[in-house]
Amino acid sequence: MLRVCLLIIWIISASVLYMPPARPVFGVKVSIGTNSQITSFVCFLNNGRVLTKKRIVDQETFVKIVSGYWPSVYNPKRIDYFKEHNINCAIFMDSITLKPMVGCVPIDSLWKIRFSTYPYKHNTERGWSNKYHKPSPGQEQYLYNRYGIRHIDGDYFLDTSFWMLMEDVTDSSWIANYRAIK
Repeated sequence: MLRVCLLIIWIISASVLYMPPARPVFGVKVSIGTNSQITSFVCFLNNGRVLTKKRIVDQETFVKIVSGYWPSVYNPKRIDYFKEHNINCAIFMDSITLKPMVGCVPIDSLWKIRFSTYPYKHNTERGWSNKYHKPSPGQEQYLYNRYGIRHIDGDYFLDTSFWMLMEDVTDSSWIANYRAIK
């Protein structure tokens, strides 16, 4: 009888203590931050209860981690998450310098969500925002309803919202719809 009780206690305690492997969570914030960068990228590990091991990285590091080009605690199996989500981002070798280069059309378009014109000189491309330095009230409401973003200045597009955003910014009908929101 003692063995049965010990076995039951062991099973219960083992099931409580079991932690599934942490899964990576990636995100982006579209706001002018440190070093005048328009986007800030973040990596987390989700242990099933909370997001842990937050790391803010630059665009090149982010793409290298998410694409599996670099080994990382956020991508130890070196899975190309961009490929898994059908996002056109990759690392390619520059034919002249033979150095790895980042190519990511969706990331290059993220600034357009927030700005109507590029915030720095030397780029005449138009953004999708209906206000000069932030989305219009209707666009802000849309970002909240679709992605859960309350404040464009402080919130990250995280996890599924991040991947949805990466798909959306390359979809011409989504872009037209977003521009039309007042």
